[in-house]
Amino acid sequence: MEPRVLNLTTAVLYAISSLHYLLYLISKKEKLATVGLYSSRFGFLTNLFAVILLVAKSGGEGLFTPKGALLVFSLTLVSVFLYFSTKHRLTLSGAFIMPWATIFSLIAALSSGKPSQEFPVGIIGVIHIASAFLGYSSFMFSALLSLIYLISEKHLKKKRFSVFFFKLPSLTKLETIIYSSITLGFIFITVSMFVGAVWSERLFGSYWSWHPKQVATLISWFTYAGILHLYLYGNWKGKRLCYLSILGFSIIMLNFLGVNLLSKRDIHSFKG
Repeated sequence: MEPRVLNLTTAVLYAISSLHYLLYLISKKEKLATVGLYSSRFGFLTNLFAVILLVAKSGGEGLFTPKGALLVFSLTLVSVFLYFSTKHRLTLSGAFIMPWATIFSLIAALSSGKPSQEFPVGIIGVIHIASAFLGYSSFMFSALLSLIYLISEKHLKKKRFSVFFFKLPSLTKLETIIYSSITLGFIFITVSMFVGAVWSERLFGSYWSWHPKQVATLISWFTYAGILHLYLYGNWKGKRLCYLSILGFSIIMLNFLGVNLLSKRDIHSFKG
């Protein structure tokens, strides 16, 4: 299958999944959620094949392009969604997650996958970017769940038993899942930082160079370390955790958009 066809197939499958999850959000038909789930699973497979094909063709350099970055972002986001939604029966979260996966995969299908410069990537480079995006996706998932938590909590206070009340676990359970997602993301970006330091040493002869991307990632790491510390030892739970989760992800997005997509052409710039 041609790479472009594979990319568009992924976007279509994710779009079908998004539509059915959104319909499920406003109805009580479980079959809609089932179609959404299987569409997301098939989309995950085509997304995975698209990433593998891109790596095979470019030797990993293609991951450092708009196409590669967004393909990996959509893949890891759906991975995190499928893991938590299956483990905790968070079917409703598909209505909030899958539209983003659709957008990322569609932009990826229309973007360039040709790297602007050649550099050795290897297995270390692939692990670095994969773990980084798994971290980003976990943080995005926690932020969207935090938004769901805040909406649900507001409805419960007003004694409005909306669709969230009937299709979500308790707020206590939701808070636990948000914390677990943040913890998972923190583990992944920690791995990404250490692997990135090793990769940097091999490429440039130093583990740390004060590159804007390195500094931004370090700020993100300390932000989430602080969030976890406040949750565990400062009793910042419930709505406080949700606000911190949304704030943390906002910093991650500034990191990603400001450094990876808008910076000058270098190894950390996703420009084709």
